[in-house]
Amino acid sequence: MRYIVLFIWLFIQSSFAQDIPEMKVYVKNNKMEKGFRVLKTTIKDSLVFKKKYKESDYTLDYVLRFYYATAIDLDSDKNELISMNGLVFPIESNIPDEIIEEAMSLIGNMYYGRKEDKDFKRKIQRY
Repeated sequence: MRYIVLFIWLFIQSSFAQDIPEMKVYVKNNKMEKGFRVLKTTIKDSLVFKKKYKESDYTLDYVLRFYYATAIDLDSDKNELISMNGLVFPIESNIPDEIIEEAMSLIGNMYYGRKEDKDFKRKIQRY
C-alpha cells in the first residue's frame, strides 16, 4: 500500500512540476491574479537566452523576466506567449533574438504590457 501511495504522490508532483517554467519571472504585476506571462519555447538550453539584448547590458532572458513580467518555459512543443489572462499568442520565429522581439511586440500591444514596453524602451534609449 505504501508503494502505491508513494507512486501516486510522485506522479502528482511531476505533473505540477511541468507547469512551472524553468526560468521564473523576476517581477510580478500585482494588478492581475496570475501576475506574469509565460513564454513557451521549443529551445532547450537556457544559456541561449544569456546573449545580450542588442547593444545593452541586459541579457535576453533578463529583459523578458524583469521588464516584461514574463517567465520562460523551455523545451515546449511550440513557441507561444501566454498572457496574464490566459490568452495564447503564437510566436513565429525559432531564433532566440527574434523570439524575444516578437514577444516584446506582442506584450507592447497588451493593456498592461504597453506601460512595461514604454518604460523599457525609455530605459534602453539611455544607452
